Amino acid sequence: MEATELIARFTLTEREIPEEVCEVATNHLVDGVAVMLAGATEESGALVRAHLREVSGRPQAGVVGTRMRAPLQLAAWANGTAGHAMDYDDTQLATDPRSVYGLLTHPTVPVLAAALAAVEDTGSSGAELLDAYIVGVEVECRIADAINPRHYGDGFHSTATIGVFGASAAAARLYGCDLDQTLRAFGLAASMSAGLRENFGTMTKPFHAGRAAENGLLAVLLARRGWTAATNILEAKRGFFNAAAGGYDAAKIVGKLGRPYFFVEPGISIKPYPSGVLSHTALDVLLDLVRTHDVRPEQVECVDVGVNSHVPNALIHTRPTTALQGKFSLQFQMAIGVLERAAGIAQFVDAKVADPRALSLVERVHVHVDPEIEALGYNEIRTTVGIGLKDGRTLFGRADLAKGHPRNPMRRDDLSGKFQECAGLVMPRVRAASALEHLWAIRDIPRAADLIPMLEGDAA
Repeated sequence: MEATELIARFTLTEREIPEEVCEVATNHLVDGVAVMLAGATEESGALVRAHLREVSGRPQAGVVGTRMRAPLQLAAWANGTAGHAMDYDDTQLATDPRSVYGLLTHPTVPVLAAALAAVEDTGSSGAELLDAYIVGVEVECRIADAINPRHYGDGFHSTATIGVFGASAAAARLYGCDLDQTLRAFGLAASMSAGLRENFGTMTKPFHAGRAAENGLLAVLLARRGWTAATNILEAKRGFFNAAAGGYDAAKIVGKLGRPYFFVEPGISIKPYPSGVLSHTALDVLLDLVRTHDVRPEQVECVDVGVNSHVPNALIHTRPTTALQGKFSLQFQMAIGVLERAAGIAQFVDAKVADPRALSLVERVHVHVDPEIEALGYNEIRTTVGIGLKDGRTLFGRADLAKGHPRNPMRRDDLSGKFQECAGLVMPRVRAASALEHLWAIRDIPRAADLIPMLEGDAA
């Protein structure tokens, strides 16, 4: 069998997913809901809701963080966009040193947003929702892991281009599609696959994740109606892998799906900071240095950051003017870390980026490609940080694994804190605690749609 059929059959096969996978996946599901709740407060969320009011017909699914309901596809789009709006969602690890850590996909949001919409139509249980989510993430991650790394390197945003397949897989499973329907859904999804990295630092980056969720769900809905599409879309000569990347490594798909699940090996990282993941080791080191040595902004002469060559290719805004750009600016993140000893939601706002103190420090942050780090490959975020002080001292640190990496994980207490931080933007703490309790127990919920009212909020 070729890749497309292998993946489709995996998507549809009934199996008992290992307990370890379910536990890890529940962590990521909770994290995915958290970032959707927080992202609903972004300006892009307000624009999404304005659009929904204009185009909505008969309401069918809930928009997380709000009291709105909208047609299934549009709810998936809204929740997917919100989930990626703060760049706070999880990131896929690479297994190939040529591939860039965390930049294969942000796997949860496109899959979960499509699945949350679908369960309101299918009446699926919480266990079925978790099952479909796990399968969708597995499909997305294996396709992303297999594709020629030039796909991302040449400018495609793989969360968008490959997330659509994960969303389709999850929706196909929830709707009980047969093999032919699933193959045609993948064929249609591939033709809706799009997203370019030049849009990083704008509202269009989270739009990519929302559109992947929407299009993945739409592909399944149309395939169930009889919509025709190629059934070998991944491996075909004029199909996705060849057209979008010039090829793929079949060995990363054949025999790999669910053996073990990507959630377990190599794993998926969860973000402690709402910013581009390639900055996270640098933030870990800098924050540790300024807290340990009680560094004050007025003491800092310069900050020097050593990275591999892909970091400046992703963190492209050296002089950001907006918070969205600041999420992709090592210069701003080092500056705000010195100023506030923190890098949470409160730090990534336009006012902080425009703060004259931050602007002054940004000019003293220097990012360079470290030959030693470059030689080690790109599949881990290896970073050095040196803080030059005006008294002549230099404080230095290095990290190879960011907080949230599967080998340096965020624990459930950390995730509960992050959930409360995110949910607290749209609902009272007691309601957030109740929603979180139910999400932790998702496998015990008879009807997954009953979760949606618990996720209502007051995003303005």
